[in-house]
Amino acid sequence: MEIQLVETKEIDYEKVVDLFFEVGFLRFPKKRNIYKDAIQKAFNNSQYVVAAFLNKELIGFVRVLTDEALFATLWNMIVKPKYQKKGIGKLLIEKCLDKYPNLHFFLIADDDVVDFYKKSGFKIHPHGMYLEKGRKVCILYN
Repeated sequence: MEIQLVETKEIDYEKVVDLFFEVGFLRFPKKRNIYKDAIQKAFNNSQYVVAAFLNKELIGFVRVLTDEALFATLWNMIVKPKYQKKGIGKLLIEKCLDKYPNLHFFLIADDDVVDFYKKSGFKIHPHGMYLEKGRKVCILYN
């Protein structure tokens, strides 16, 4: 299995949305176009995007938001379920860490993937916080 990692924001966002649905991150098919627009904007506004391909099939991606001086945050690290546990997620993370080797990295992880990130060197931060609802509820969560 030869995985190609491509640094690009030029991705078929229909396929990106498909992967979001496939892993259960999106729930409302009737909002597909709204989701697609929001996701495409989020990817385009990220400093760094890496996509994983197998024979031209999009099988994963990750994006980074960073100030490029101190901190970076990994977002939307998704690998197609049938390709999970094959080292693809690790390759995506390593590509991001290599791109910004001098920055402190952060992420938010669901309980079921915490151990995966720990294997890549991430640690639970006891004081991390987030405002779930914000001023308005994000389109992806309603």
